[in-house]
Amino acid sequence: MFGRFVASALVTMFGLSTFTASAKDPQTIGELHPPVEASMGEQEITVFFLKNNLKNQVTEVHVPYAEIFYAPANTAKPTLNYVWKVESEQIASVFFFERKSPGKVGKSMYVLMKSKESTSGFEGVAYWTMELPLIKRGDQLSLAFFSGDPPDPVLQYCRDGRDLENETDVVCPYKDAASIKKRLASLDEKAVEGHKP
Repeated sequence: MFGRFVASALVTMFGLSTFTASAKDPQTIGELHPPVEASMGEQEITVFFLKNNLKNQVTEVHVPYAEIFYAPANTAKPTLNYVWKVESEQIASVFFFERKSPGKVGKSMYVLMKSKESTSGFEGVAYWTMELPLIKRGDQLSLAFFSGDPPDPVLQYCRDGRDLENETDVVCPYKDAASIKKRLASLDEKAVEGHKP
């Protein structure tokens, strides 16, 4: 039942409302990644990664691979809330990290995305990491995307494959949750140490 609610709400909230598509049509709405539970204290939300299967059929407007939504868990009247788009054909990992450094204290959900890349100069995959902070206000928990926050450049467009021009292998050191968490922990620790009197 909740799955039908999600599909119906997606058609209404997403740009698909401009097309004659049925919420029951399995070719219209898919799942790029299984739902993820996110929590802070007693508050919990379910995060959905809903794939738009019309991407290859629509040419007049830009259509992302998928979009992220969340809904409060354990509620009689669920609401579907839009978070942000996914401009990648695959989600490699979804994980959480909690910062302790001043000015950045809080828990975030990280989405590691990957896409195949094949050009005259490179053959392989590219990785991107997106941070989505969890925000708790009273008894309400939400997930947000802040476009004004500068992302860590090291975690953006990290290529892994073969440099065809130089005939060398290219290795991305941040293509899994463990390596990214290690970097986040290191940066967080340095920031904490830098603020000590």
